[in-house]
Amino acid sequence: MRALLIENALVAGMRSADDLHPAGAVWAVDGVIQALGREARSAAANAFSRGEAVETVDAEGLWLFPGFVQTHIHLCQTLLRNGPDDLQLLPWLRTHVWPGEAAHDEETLFLSARLGLAELAAGGTTAILDMGTVRHTDAIFRAAEASGLRVTSGNALMDDPSTNPPELFAETEDALAEGERLLARWHGGAGGRLRFAWCPRFAVSCTDRILREAASRARAQGVLVHTHASENHDEIDLVKARSGRANIEHLRDLGIGGPTTVLAHVIHTNEAERRLLAADGTAVAHCPSSNLKLASGICPVPDYLSRGIRVTLGADGAPCNDRLDPFSEMRHAALLQKIAAGPAALTAWQVVRMATAEGAAALGLGDVCGTIEVGKRADLVLLDPSSGFARPVSWRDDPYGPVVFSFDRGNVVETRVDGEVVFHRDRRPARALAPTAGEIEAAAGRLRERKTGTGRREAALPLEEGT
Repeated sequence: MRALLIENALVAGMRSADDLHPAGAVWAVDGVIQALGREARSAAANAFSRGEAVETVDAEGLWLFPGFVQTHIHLCQTLLRNGPDDLQLLPWLRTHVWPGEAAHDEETLFLSARLGLAELAAGGTTAILDMGTVRHTDAIFRAAEASGLRVTSGNALMDDPSTNPPELFAETEDALAEGERLLARWHGGAGGRLRFAWCPRFAVSCTDRILREAASRARAQGVLVHTHASENHDEIDLVKARSGRANIEHLRDLGIGGPTTVLAHVIHTNEAERRLLAADGTAVAHCPSSNLKLASGICPVPDYLSRGIRVTLGADGAPCNDRLDPFSEMRHAALLQKIAAGPAALTAWQVVRMATAEGAAALGLGDVCGTIEVGKRADLVLLDPSSGFARPVSWRDDPYGPVVFSFDRGNVVETRVDGEVVFHRDRRPARALAPTAGEIEAAAGRLRERKTGTGRREAALPLEEGT
């Protein structure tokens, strides 16, 4: 039996805005929360009286939250960080990201995933939805298995030869067969922490057939569909020219939509598309930092929420963000709406909820994590309000504003998944994955050489840089 008692923290359960418990306590056994508050202390006392081993954390002065959930990540892109800074989506994909992904081998992709997962754990993220690249996706799952994090991922489906670079193109049947193999190998692995999702890249990269097949197979297998949609005006124009329909309508006609679908970005939508999203229960992964850096636009989050559309948060990939930090995403999500929709359009409580409970629900993990309550897994992040320059926090009656507006990764004391430490600021836990600086630079160098020295061609997207 693995028993854990965390006591004396301000426990933010995230079931409601007033689900706050000063000097609270959490009791978990074998990674499952069994009791809270007085009952947690009583259970621990009984265990002590029986001479059982209990890991005890005195968290006086600290804040305990559910671990953060990020619903759109590209672990395959972590080694492409700090690339070109001043491009829009399609030329950025064509000249940097797709050639970089195509340059990966099993070893560099494994290291890229290790680096990204270590960064995510250090920021308090405990669960992610990742989109892999076309090949070597086993490397992502191997890194995820070792990390201790809760990871859903899949190979990117890119089967349209007219829009994809040859090195990332995969024939429809080959791409689908690879997805089936990955599902059989990894789905449900690591005690349920690992899951497979069908990941068509976006409508521009995919034939209608593979989009339809991904949706159909996902429904039959009970797994997620994850794709990009309506991120950029040029992308939307391409989909309109190819299909005659708006992006969300096109995807919906092919079966992509509903409670097991997570669409990344969804910035530019018309009234009919918003009604579809609300009626279907499709979740939106809002990536505010990425949207800012690629000049894609501002997602209409308050309007979506008013319609009952589930909105979650994700950092996207490192090269369009440069950090995989949930605090940056929460801060940008809140601040953007103050300009776009008014100062009270999106509250700090709503933003933290997007980063925890709403994210978990979108990933089909609502009964597993996202809130602190009995029966859920002990996926937790312990925060220190006295770290860095967040003080004073005494002016507020709740912790949500400081978490959104003044905290950063320096406020994270420890991150736990299933009650196990996957990051601690003062020690290197057994699961630490962070590669060395030498490993990172060597792998990045190999990617640069392959991008420029092997004659890899750019994607055939029908847009020139700068459009």
